[in-house]
Amino acid sequence: MTTLHIVRQSAFTTNDYSQCLQVLGDNDVIVFIDDGCYNLHHHLTDNLTDNLIDNSNNNLTDNIENPINIKLNVIAQHANARAIKINEAVFTQIEMADLVSLTFENDRVITWQ
Repeated sequence: MTTLHIVRQSAFTTNDYSQCLQVLGDNDVIVFIDDGCYNLHHHLTDNLTDNLIDNSNNNLTDNIENPINIKLNVIAQHANARAIKINEAVFTQIEMADLVSLTFENDRVITWQ
């Protein structure tokens, strides 16, 4: 069962993102929106991407014992409005219409706010 995790808050001010990372499963998708875009440059994201290797289409695959795929997305307009640089090797830039599509493509949706 895949889950779409919508991260709306900065990990610099709340622990929602940390809780999100604790429940990630295989083929889950994370979308950073609103102030959640600040997490693109948070140490928790650095730790996540350091432990996972980049696959095609910006999927991250955990190469430890239980392989999992995680896709990281960011609403480009929200990051740009906050002057946040997006590393396109790690994050896929999407629009709000893409987020709507993702809600239908995944089994569950959790909004972290």
